[in-house]
Amino acid sequence: MKTIKFIFSVVMALFIGTAVQAATGLNAFAVAGTVMAGGAVLPMVIKDLPKGMAFMAVSPATDISALQGYITKYDKTLIYQMLNGLDFVKDLDIIRNLREPRALPKMTVDEGVRRLNLDIESAKGGRKWTERILTPQLGMKIIKMIPEELRDSFMSEKLDPNAKDLVFAPWVWAREFEMIASELNDNFYYNTRPTVVAFDPAATYVANAHVLFNEIIYKNISGSTTTAGESPATAAAKWEDVDNKVLFNGPDSIIKTAIASEGLLAVGTGTFDDTDAYAYFKNMWGAVTEAHKNKGMVAHVSFDVAQDLAENVNTLFGSGKGIGGVDIEEGKVFTLKNTGGRLKIVPHTWMGASRRVIMTHPGNAVLGLNAASDSQKVGKVVETLHGYRAIVKFILGFQFRDLENLYVNDQD
Repeated sequence: MKTIKFIFSVVMALFIGTAVQAATGLNAFAVAGTVMAGGAVLPMVIKDLPKGMAFMAVSPATDISALQGYITKYDKTLIYQMLNGLDFVKDLDIIRNLREPRALPKMTVDEGVRRLNLDIESAKGGRKWTERILTPQLGMKIIKMIPEELRDSFMSEKLDPNAKDLVFAPWVWAREFEMIASELNDNFYYNTRPTVVAFDPAATYVANAHVLFNEIIYKNISGSTTTAGESPATAAAKWEDVDNKVLFNGPDSIIKTAIASEGLLAVGTGTFDDTDAYAYFKNMWGAVTEAHKNKGMVAHVSFDVAQDLAENVNTLFGSGKGIGGVDIEEGKVFTLKNTGGRLKIVPHTWMGASRRVIMTHPGNAVLGLNAASDSQKVGKVVETLHGYRAIVKFILGFQFRDLENLYVNDQD
C-alpha cells in the first residue's frame, strides 16, 4: 500500500510540475522534486487540484498571456537585436535613424592650382553638388500563434540532454525572429521594388511581371507572356512567391539601373572560375583610377567567388607553386596580391550565389534602418479562437553614395 501511495505521489508531483511549467516556464522536473521534498504539503495540494484529466493539459490561456506579455515588453529590443545581427548590417555603412528619403550628397571640386600672378583675382573653376537618395521601405511579417502547436516543438527542444534552461515565451519569439533574419539576409542582395498590380483573370502578363494574388505577390518566371486565366493557382509552375524579395531596391537592382540609365560602366566582362579568377580581378583593378586606388578599395563578393579567387591565387603563388605557409585561408577577408595592398577581397553571405564583383571605397554602400521608429515594432495583437495574430514591422533601405568610385563586372 505504501508503494502505491509513493507512486501516486510521484505521478501527481510530475502533474504539478507540468502545470507550473506551462504557467511560468520553470523546469517541470525541478518543480516535481521540490513538491516531493516537501511531502507534507503534497496532500493539501492534491486535495485542491482540479478534477479529471483536464489538469494534465497545457492551458492555452496561460501560454497566450505569456507570449503576448513578452512581446509587448520586448518587441523593439528583439527587432533591434535581429537587425543588428544580420550579416549585411555588420558589413555595410549604417544610417540608424532613417525615417524618410535622405539625400546622400557629393561635392566635386574643380582643379584650380596655378602659379602666383598678382594680376589675376578670379577663381578658376568651382564646385558641383550631386546627390543620391536613400529611400526607406517598410516590411512586415504577420505571425499566427497557436500555443499547442508551439508547445510540441518547445518540449522536443527540452528533451535534448544538452539543452539549456529554456523559457517558453522567449524561446518562441527567438525562433520567429531567427526566421525573419534568415529571410532578410538571404534575399537582401536581389531584393527589388517593382510595380505590383492586382491579378486580373482576363489579363495576360509578360515575363517578370508582378501580381498580387490571394494576398501574396507573385512573379512571372515562365520567360514568356501568360495566357488569360493562368494564375498562381492554375499555372503554379509559371509563378513564384516573391513576397520577401520585393521589399526595397537592393544592390543588384541598383547596379542594374545604374548600368542601364545612369552611366555606370561594367569594367569586367564574361565569366570566371577557380582557374582564371586572379586574372579577371587584376583586369578589373586595372580599370580603377590611381586616385581611387590610393584611397584603398574593397571588393564585395559572394563566398563562392572569394573561394574561386583564393584557390586560383594559392595555385599561382602559394602551395600550388611549392611555397608553403602562404596560402589564403578560404572564407576570410584578404588583400589581393600585386595591388599594392590597396584592394581587400571581402566575402558576404548576403550576396548569395551572385557572381557580381563590386569594387568601391569602404563606406560607399549604405544601409538605412531605424530601430527607434514607431513604425518598427510588433503591432496590434489580435486574439483568435485558438491563439492570436501579431504583426512585426521594420524599416530597411539601401543605396550607393557615389557611382564614380563604383566598379562592377557584368555578372549578376
